Amino acid sequence: MIEIGINYADQFAKKVIRHKKKYPKTIHQAVERYKKWKKRKDIWLDLNAANRAMDFMETFCIYSEGDVAGQNYELKDWQRFAFTNIYGWMKKDEEGRVVRVISTDYIQVPRKNEKTTIAAGQATYAMYGDGEIGAECYTAATDKDQANISAKKIASTIENSPNLNEKTKIYKGPKGGVNSIVYSFFVKGKSFKNFLVPLSRETKGLDGKNPHFVLLDEVHAQNNADIYDVLKSGMGSRSQPLMSIVSTAGKGTTSVGLQIYDYSKKILNGEIDDDSWFVMIYEPDKHDKWDDPSVWEKVNPNYGTSVKKSYLENRFKEAQVSAERKDEFLAKHLNVFVRSTGTYFEKSIVEKMLVKDLGDLTGLECVIGIDLSKTTDLTCVSLNFPTFTDEGKSILKIKQMYFIPSENIEAREKLENIPYRNLSERGFVTLCDGKTIDYDMVLEYIREQAQLYDIKQINYDPAHAVKLVEALDAEGFECIEVRQYPSSMNAPFDDIELLMYEGRVLTDNPLLIYCTENVVAFVNIQGLKAPSKKQSQNKIDGFVACITGHKETMMMMSEVDAEGMDKLINEIYR
Repeated sequence: MIEIGINYADQFAKKVIRHKKKYPKTIHQAVERYKKWKKRKDIWLDLNAANRAMDFMETFCIYSEGDVAGQNYELKDWQRFAFTNIYGWMKKDEEGRVVRVISTDYIQVPRKNEKTTIAAGQATYAMYGDGEIGAECYTAATDKDQANISAKKIASTIENSPNLNEKTKIYKGPKGGVNSIVYSFFVKGKSFKNFLVPLSRETKGLDGKNPHFVLLDEVHAQNNADIYDVLKSGMGSRSQPLMSIVSTAGKGTTSVGLQIYDYSKKILNGEIDDDSWFVMIYEPDKHDKWDDPSVWEKVNPNYGTSVKKSYLENRFKEAQVSAERKDEFLAKHLNVFVRSTGTYFEKSIVEKMLVKDLGDLTGLECVIGIDLSKTTDLTCVSLNFPTFTDEGKSILKIKQMYFIPSENIEAREKLENIPYRNLSERGFVTLCDGKTIDYDMVLEYIREQAQLYDIKQINYDPAHAVKLVEALDAEGFECIEVRQYPSSMNAPFDDIELLMYEGRVLTDNPLLIYCTENVVAFVNIQGLKAPSKKQSQNKIDGFVACITGHKETMMMMSEVDAEGMDKLINEIYR
């Protein structure tokens, strides 16, 4: 509950100073900036204005998700510090009017720290409580779907508040999307409307906007500043507009978010003097270690409430598996901009898979995964054996054969830094005479393996596979099509990633290690992933063949107790 006359920024500042080690340097810098502003004569802090904004949010805004769904907002101390600064600092403009000092706020916190609370609170206050007549309010993002995520959450906040919903119309589009939110009201007998509309780069007529409030969402994902620049320049005719940039860190070197982050850091460091910006960033200090739970607590202001310790522990376990997930953990949960994106797996995890000898696999069940190349590239046949250790622990043993044209092989070895001829001598690669892959040799290899092992089925990508699959069908093999889409590949990708981390994937083929180290993942809008040959700079064919087969073998893997292990051994060797 917000109390009249209380300075919540002071309360937070004292807490930060008193418990110095619990807060990042960036928060100390924000507090120091606030204290310096209190000594200035050209601006002043209007606590009534600040507390009125926060009281509005706690009175009229209602959570729509999670354990607190249906309850009124209860702003945390760090949020109250931010809003006191954003809505409380006042000055006189060129015309002698009292207006807010802050026209841009940049708040960067890790995922799950109630960014939506901040965004929806500011948006609803801009529409209903800020005293602006004819307020144009926008949520803006790279694409329409992303812009609509924020708009839908704001709409849900309004729908759950009878006082706000009473005079509001929410116009919805396909799939529950929000086209616009319109608040109608009268002032001195005259009718006015304030509205909120989601915008993206595809929206026509951006140049004609005159925003009072803009929520710039997921700015780290925006690769150019077009929408930011257009909306920022459109605010010039408003007396006290506000652009709210509430984000997490991102990955890559070209995003607008990284540029804005760098500018914001310079404001905190005192390199840039820009009174129009409020900046609050929760991030690790220079020498903090990413695997230290005390650092997780320091950079997540809602640690223990909306950010659960167990949630971060689980994300950390995933981050240890691969370079890609480590980048994700750093960016989304520690709020660190990862300026270069690389391959998916950690090298140390991949290298653990290679063993000198897979042991005797004769007679064991296996599933084959095939990645057939275009005529001049690598083709891989992956035999995946779901088997057990002596203790009954399920493991996956992978035996692979690669096929490559022999023409210009020496030049290819130099270009790709792969000793194909040596690998051929060791039995890991088959050289096909001429310029193309000989699919008859691939067929003959599979026939030979069928004499040694119990091949349950052959999984294949239909690209380039028609003739070979026809021949395999004719031989009596069960062939299953596996398309290389995230919807198909995500589950085996996830599963083999976990098995690799636990040291439960073994191969004797060094070329699979090479392919796995090169993998770059494509992630679709639903968060599902698949290995991407386009994004991977080097060959990944062996990994693709492996998880194509693992779509079936992951269903075949289970633990065996001591009694079951004896029974299994008796069945194999009876």
